[in-house]
Amino acid sequence: MHTLRTPRRALTALTVTFAAVIATAASIGCSSNGSSFGDAGGSGSVDPTGSSGMTGNNTAGTAQTSGGSGQQDPTAGSGPNPGGGETTTSAGSGTGGNTGTGGNTGTAGTTSTTAGAGGGGGGAAPVCPKPAGQICHEFIANDNGKNQVNYVNEFTGAKWSTGVNSTGANSPRTIEIVDNPLAKGGKAVLVSINTGYVEIDLSNGMKFPTVNGAGTTGVTGACRLADGTTALGVDTKIVIINASGQPNANGFNLPTGPNLRAINRDPSTGHYWLSKTEVVYDLNAQGQQIWSANMGANTKGYAVWWRAGGGVYATTGEPATIVEIDANKKIVATIGGRDNPAFSQYKLDFFSGFVRRPNGHYIVANWLGHLGTGAGKDTPMVIEFEPDGASGKVVWTWGSINAGQQTITNVYVLQ
Repeated sequence: MHTLRTPRRALTALTVTFAAVIATAASIGCSSNGSSFGDAGGSGSVDPTGSSGMTGNNTAGTAQTSGGSGQQDPTAGSGPNPGGGETTTSAGSGTGGNTGTGGNTGTAGTTSTTAGAGGGGGGAAPVCPKPAGQICHEFIANDNGKNQVNYVNEFTGAKWSTGVNSTGANSPRTIEIVDNPLAKGGKAVLVSINTGYVEIDLSNGMKFPTVNGAGTTGVTGACRLADGTTALGVDTKIVIINASGQPNANGFNLPTGPNLRAINRDPSTGHYWLSKTEVVYDLNAQGQQIWSANMGANTKGYAVWWRAGGGVYATTGEPATIVEIDANKKIVATIGGRDNPAFSQYKLDFFSGFVRRPNGHYIVANWLGHLGTGAGKDTPMVIEFEPDGASGKVVWTWGSINAGQQTITNVYVLQ
């Protein structure tokens, strides 16, 4: 494990972020993105004012650990995919207003320590330190070339990178945030590896012991279930193991076909969403097929997320596209494209894990393993597209060989 030191000036903002994750995010189901996948996205964006403080003299303002009503919740709002609401990072710290003669109603932010007789101040939303108009994100990115997990907070400059001690293209792959009482902030990053899964402290990148499924290899996805067991996607089946790695009898066989790349699970229904080559599937908790659709010839599906009103969003692998498929199995939108001249400068190669944000933007891992050194040392590995991703512009990128990454296979966006 390699942990990069967090700058002292970033610690306060980093603590606020993780406090909000603790307050708002229970295990959210198997989620590559962990952030908001909704079109509308609920009401969970950062609330700079928090809840109301007390009126008049007040020695202790209302303690508020997070602002607004947003949660990192796969079922929130009208969002079709994990996180209808934005990750609420906190309301900010209101330290109290100036002394007033009668005292106005205070708008205390997170933990207003001394509301005073005036109005408590509300904290502001995270400020992106980049030049005006540029975008910042807080996110997790898996590098299966280096077999490590990267945490990056562009708002504060905090980051860490942790090796998973497992080699091969499957390690690490899927990403989600889970409860872990041993983690300093109570939350851990769960990533699948070839033999099982690893949990890593979200706050500092410390790796907890690996859990290997007994005799299991070829794992390409891991989802934490409500009872604390973990579902592993293993080519032809779902294997469910306990914390000691022992399987139980609740696993099941998957539809026939090669190339199981990842599994995602909707915790509100217990359904699993996955693809095998050209076909995407919705399976219930017992493995019965509920729905399926074809992504088109020459696709090799990777991540699949459910869509409001039915259907899915899914990455296609080598065509380097994200397709939106409606409930009637019709492809209604295609984003990106390896041969799309609008994106030729980005050398789109293979689209693997991705997220869809509440504003409709797509953030996708542009896996460059096929290009090798031909990718170019500045070719971005994570790319954010505007909603009209067939011809719309790219608004944010991250990662490159020059920046120290090798092949990013999945991304999970906190904010």
